[in-house]
Amino acid sequence: MKKFTILLLTTIILVSCGNEIEFNSPALQGNKNYELWRANYYAADIDFGGFLIEGGDNIETVQLITQNDVRGTFELGGNSSSVAIFRDANGIVYSTANAPDPSVSVYPADGQIIVDDISNADPKGVTGSFWFNAYSADGLNYVNFNEGVFYRVPLVGGLVAIDNGSSCLQASQQTAQALNAYNATDISMPEYTDLCNAYKQTLIAQIAECGDTTGALQAIIDSLGTCVP
Repeated sequence: MKKFTILLLTTIILVSCGNEIEFNSPALQGNKNYELWRANYYAADIDFGGFLIEGGDNIETVQLITQNDVRGTFELGGNSSSVAIFRDANGIVYSTANAPDPSVSVYPADGQIIVDDISNADPKGVTGSFWFNAYSADGLNYVNFNEGVFYRVPLVGGLVAIDNGSSCLQASQQTAQALNAYNATDISMPEYTDLCNAYKQTLIAQIAECGDTTGALQAIIDSLGTCVP
């Protein structure tokens, strides 16, 4: 009996202690519209210079896409290059890159992806948390995820972002990739001007596809100036 108890304890996947959840194997889960949703498969990739973290239950799929592949907090919604996407059982795709129809909500899509740790295991694993409010492409359907967590999701590659019919997502990803290249240089390097101009062009394209209601993207373009040191 004692041996059975020890074996049972070692095979428990998660243990809840107060408000904390502890995992001892890879996992991705959250509360979808306040009901527990848990993936039975999960994987991660580095795409356009950022993480693409995916989990699904063979019916529905969650994807978390970050601007770059480092630890940190990535804000969602508005003009953010980071995006959370959910595809439901009916094939409807929800994204934080979409805006709500005024008849549904006056509140925009928002959320956070927080990457807490990148393990050095083989394969590497990504750990963190997330929450988001997302809308369908027509803005008429809504989904909420809260208290989401991903634990040591393996970086195995081969993932492709779900196409939600919005070129805004692609434009945002291209901006993120150009930003990573720009951040890797400085004004003393010969390629600075070319990388700066490339970053400006992706920002201009993102404004064309996504809009810039806050003026944040245009402010970045203005701050880059002529890109000549």
